[in-house]
Amino acid sequence: MRRRLLALTVSSLLVFGAAAACGSSTSSGSSGSSGSPSVDMGAKISGLTVSGKVGTEPNVKIKAPLKADQPQTQVISAGHGNPVVEGQKALLHIYLANGTTGQKAATTYDQGAPADLTISQQQLFPPVVKALVGKPQGSRVAIASSVKNIYGSAGASQLGLKPNDSLVFVVDIMSVQPKTVLSGPSGTKQNVPSGLPSVVEQGNKVTNLDFSKAAKKPSSKLQVIPLTQGHGPVARPQSLVTFNYFGEQYGAKKPFDESYSKAPVTFALGTGNLIKAWDKGLVGLHQGSRVMIVAPPNDAYGAAGSPQGGIGKNATLVFIVDILGVDN
Repeated sequence: MRRRLLALTVSSLLVFGAAAACGSSTSSGSSGSSGSPSVDMGAKISGLTVSGKVGTEPNVKIKAPLKADQPQTQVISAGHGNPVVEGQKALLHIYLANGTTGQKAATTYDQGAPADLTISQQQLFPPVVKALVGKPQGSRVAIASSVKNIYGSAGASQLGLKPNDSLVFVVDIMSVQPKTVLSGPSGTKQNVPSGLPSVVEQGNKVTNLDFSKAAKKPSSKLQVIPLTQGHGPVARPQSLVTFNYFGEQYGAKKPFDESYSKAPVTFALGTGNLIKAWDKGLVGLHQGSRVMIVAPPNDAYGAAGSPQGGIGKNATLVFIVDILGVDN
């Protein structure tokens, strides 16, 4: 299902490695009047000013050199969505600056899409995990620390960060893993046009596709056919959505992949990490919906196919997708 992930700048920013320090973060203060009463806004980080709208690259001004021997956390603005949960996924936009020089080091905004990360010490530095857990979707959070406390005594030369420098992260929480997940499609069943494969199912679980009455040759255009019209929140671009899915090559007798016999999965939608058919076809659909996607090669795996996934060259694919969870 996934395309090969892009080489994300965030890998060198936040992925926890053996050379990195395991320092703990500290956060003081109580909720500020500008945020939700349940959000610990932290104390203002001295020498740091952050402005701009969440979801756009922040305007970061640092009165250099910024001193931060121990990690400090400040919520610049609090969102109103579901909170970040440790061990679950979140989509994050990250801005990193050298606190000693005041200069930008790197940002995910330059790559056009947020990073899809699990909030855990296996993927993120412990001070960053601690700073983000419990903060609501839509928040902007600043973290200041010494480079040594985050990256260890070697620093991060690839980012121009020396061990004795300080650094500043500004993190925008763009999406969190859906909290409410349905057990199956829920909504109004739709009339299905003729010439399409029929769905074989047991209860709400898809077990196969029947091509006996389908057109012998599939359409060369992407088709998104509603089977059940849901009435829940809408799946938006650059967000985390929880699905069940069943995928089969057009005319085949068995699937190349499916989740119904296992468990629903959560993917980042509209970030370029899924095949085009999903990014094009699922944005804007409501929670509770079930759709059939007929994906021509150009919107699937193209001329090369996906040998490791059992998908042939120039294959047209048929998916049944249930939208079970949408972030909000």
